[in-house]
Amino acid sequence: MVGSRYCEQASNDFDLVKADLSGQILVDITDAESTDEFFKKHQFANAILFSAFTDVDAAEKQRGDKSNTCWRVNVNGVENVVAACLKYQRGLIFISTSFVFDGTAGPYAEDSPFGPDLEKVSWYGITKIEAENIIKSQLSQYLIIRIAYPYRAGFEGKDDFAKRILRNYHQGSLPPMFFNQALTPTFVDDLAPAIKLLITENQSQIFHLASPQITTPYEFALYLIEVFGGDARAVQKGSIVDFLKRSGATPRTVNGALSVKRISRLGFHPTGWRQGIKIIHGQSGGRLI
Repeated sequence: MVGSRYCEQASNDFDLVKADLSGQILVDITDAESTDEFFKKHQFANAILFSAFTDVDAAEKQRGDKSNTCWRVNVNGVENVVAACLKYQRGLIFISTSFVFDGTAGPYAEDSPFGPDLEKVSWYGITKIEAENIIKSQLSQYLIIRIAYPYRAGFEGKDDFAKRILRNYHQGSLPPMFFNQALTPTFVDDLAPAIKLLITENQSQIFHLASPQITTPYEFALYLIEVFGGDARAVQKGSIVDFLKRSGATPRTVNGALSVKRISRLGFHPTGWRQGIKIIHGQSGGRLI
């Protein structure tokens, strides 16, 4: 969802070599030989790693299991890509997440500590912390770009933050939306121009790419449904504090908002969540699902 949109936008600025598990160019990052063969066969300055196991609830069921899919993709896969970057002298651009933080002290800067309570970090977040640490400890030429609750227009694959809300609304199955969870959704279309700028500026560090304005799932859903012509009265309030008290609840950040001051100082100003909703409404002709 994020990677496909990046390729659509960036193809005019860069010569892209697109590879995955099912396309014309195949690579399995969980397989060291497959990864090495891809790097050996293709010439490029930077690898951009979008591949990840991102189903947070499914990942939580694998908590502590380093032989299962989430760890193998998000950690072992990164190890293989980093090894290839070192061997073939390539840079790495890694797409990470706000889920690396425990969500008790946002909005977070790029150098904020992950904790103090990593028990409040989901297993998905733990795997991304591990991946970030591997990259930072082994590579000198890298970008780590953390995003949060991405949304876009015009994608036929899996639902994103906005599309999931609209789909549930139209099906009459919209769950109560948290009014007390702070987040900063990422407009996916920001990624391509941001990466272009960071490459041009020869940056090598961590950046956050998210809405400069903080919102909540409840506020986001209200505005989204209104803009797309729905009845916002269908949006009910829920509490993330109550949700997290439930037995077996997957850890979620209460305040996992990201600060974007670092990238803003370079002259890139990410799209605010309200403006992003207006843009995807226009791009989709008012029909996101």
